[in-house]
Amino acid sequence: MDIGRRELLVGSASLGLATMVGPLVVIPAETEDLGPSGRRWHPLTRSLLDLANRAGQGLDRSRVGRIVREVSGEHGRPIIKWMDTPGHAFEYLLRFSLDELAQMPTAQFWPYPSFVSVANEDAEERSVELYLHATRVLRVEEHGRALMAPKLSYTGQAIASRSRPEVVLEARTIAAEIGWIETSLPGAAARAIRAVEDLLSAGYAEDSMEIYHQLRTFEAFERGLLATWETPEELVCVPRWS
Repeated sequence: MDIGRRELLVGSASLGLATMVGPLVVIPAETEDLGPSGRRWHPLTRSLLDLANRAGQGLDRSRVGRIVREVSGEHGRPIIKWMDTPGHAFEYLLRFSLDELAQMPTAQFWPYPSFVSVANEDAEERSVELYLHATRVLRVEEHGRALMAPKLSYTGQAIASRSRPEVVLEARTIAAEIGWIETSLPGAAARAIRAVEDLLSAGYAEDSMEIYHQLRTFEAFERGLLATWETPEELVCVPRWS
């Protein structure tokens, strides 16, 4: 999907989940399948939430690499550059000049959920409820603060050094530009869970390509990927922590 450079940052599984994370354990449609409002979610959706709750903190680097190659498809296989922390990734990306960063397209590597028309207001409320629940389960805000910390530190140092206003502005702009090429996988995974439920509710089959595209984004998170940054030559990757 071609997204305008300054629109919202694009975030940022199995012909079923089985081909990607092994046999899918589908939770029986009993009380575990109920959302906070008491309404049922599809067993596949519930299983994704359960996987998110139980996901180990170890990184399956080889599996993430295979997912990246699959997602890249016909657009070529990017070089994967692993960095240990968001701070190290940010320092690495500072090697690009502001002009270079500004010319990079907005992050769009991970499949972004297609719009699914909901049947009525109740369905929309249920979809929003699931998304908010998924963001809590996947600790999206917590991970987001960790990704934001290097940017805030960088601009804070420029301000603390009593630099000229134009220097502070450049520091803020550089931090923002690095943000535009970044995808938070917890956020992308939360959107994927919501999209899976919406697609299923709209009548899509579990083995449809539309659902499969969302499941592989979720699996990248489940296999230990925290965030990526899309440069012209590399996909800079940072693993998730405990």
